[in-house]
Formats: sequence, structure tokens, C-alpha cells
Amino acid sequence: MNSKTFLERTLLLTTICGLFLAATPPLRAADRMQPGKWEFTMTGDGAPRTFSQCMTQDQANEANGDTKTARAYAEKRAKGPCKIKSYDIQGDTVKFSLACGDRTIDSTATYHGGNSSEGVLKTTTADGKVNTRTVKAHRVGACS
Repeated sequence: MNSKTFLERTLLLTTICGLFLAATPPLRAADRMQPGKWEFTMTGDGAPRTFSQCMTQDQANEANGDTKTARAYAEKRAKGPCKIKSYDIQGDTVKFSLACGDRTIDSTATYHGGNSSEGVLKTTTADGKVNTRTVKAHRVGACS
């Protein structure tokens, strides 16, 4: 696998993981994410990439945790070459940093009313090259 393919795969997985790396009790009125089919658009170098993901009730619950439970879940879930460096939740904004081999991935996502989010993924390589992508997501309805 070439390095661009690895980077694209890592960014895609990081985007999805960033949306459900926490554990929490049942939904509350101020939750960040509601379950259902979500559409994600990642824009960076080149054409935007759009994909869909069905977010289950459990995954939505995971996205709604506090910093402590979110980080604990993220560390349990992190597999492969990536390790959690930091994880912080302030209101509707979730920030985390991953060390993935010779790359660091920093993610910030802000959720809006449980039905949309926007954020930035910044990947920095060991030689200092930075790749920044914006990510916009919205709930499009129930999972089919």
C-alpha cells in the first residue's frame, strides 16, 4: 500500500472513529449525535470525498460521553498503529490527537443539535508536512 493510500485510509478511519470514540449513558437533550444514517464530506487536496455511515444507538451514545469516559473508550477501541495522545470534550466540541506511526493526527469536531457536525483533521508527518482536511457531516435519516 502506498503512502497516499495509507494516509487516505487513516483519515477516513479517523473521521469515523472521531464520531464514536466515547461511552455514555442513554441519550439526553443536549447530546452531540443522534443515531441514524450520516453523510460525511471530507475536503482537502483534490476533490471532496463523500461517504455514508449508519450510526447505531450505541455509537451515538459513544459520541455523547464526557472527556474521561470518551478517552477510556477511545483507548480501549484504538487498535493497530494509532495511539491516543490526548482527548478533550468541551460542550459540543470534541478534540483528540492520535500518534499513528510517523504521523500525528489532530481532530476537532463541533456538533450542532445532534444532527450535524463540522471539523478539521490535520495530519502532520515526521518531516513536518501538514495535510489539512475539513469534514462536514449531517444526519440524513434512519438507517435502512
